[in-house]
Amino acid sequence: MLMLMPATPALAFGISPATVEFDVPADGSTTQTFTVYDFTGDVEISLEDIPLRVEPTTVAVAAGDEGTQIELTFYGDETLGSQVYNGYVRFLGMTGGTIATGIKVRAKVNHTVAGQPLPEETQPEEAPQTPQAEAGSFPVIPVAGIAAGAAIVITLIVVLVRRPRY
Repeated sequence: MLMLMPATPALAFGISPATVEFDVPADGSTTQTFTVYDFTGDVEISLEDIPLRVEPTTVAVAAGDEGTQIELTFYGDETLGSQVYNGYVRFLGMTGGTIATGIKVRAKVNHTVAGQPLPEETQPEEAPQTPQAEAGSFPVIPVAGIAAGAAIVITLIVVLVRRPRY
């Protein structure tokens, strides 16, 4: 039986660093170096929630003791203005034209236009919980209590109706 099972290689795929933060000038570019570990094949690179361009989009890597370093270039876009983007750099490991594995690296990108400040990151303030603030939420506990009570009453009615009378 074991001889009939095809041998499939275990895919361990690692990317370093796990998170990055960098600046990209709107009229230029910035490079970032990543290291790919324990994978042989093509790695497709794309951005998620970051509307910039990255190159290269595909890199061939080979597993080795030190990993394979890849240098990515991120290009600014003057039409976007100064913005802070919180998103991901997505690495998809491809073998035989099929996605074998993937990793997302969290990225904070400060896209800057000369003479235009970055918008300040604001943390939402904690609003006190009032009945009006909770009006949009579904009241799970009271509905569950009503449903349980209704089930008990229906069960009691069925038992009393089916009870033999002497």
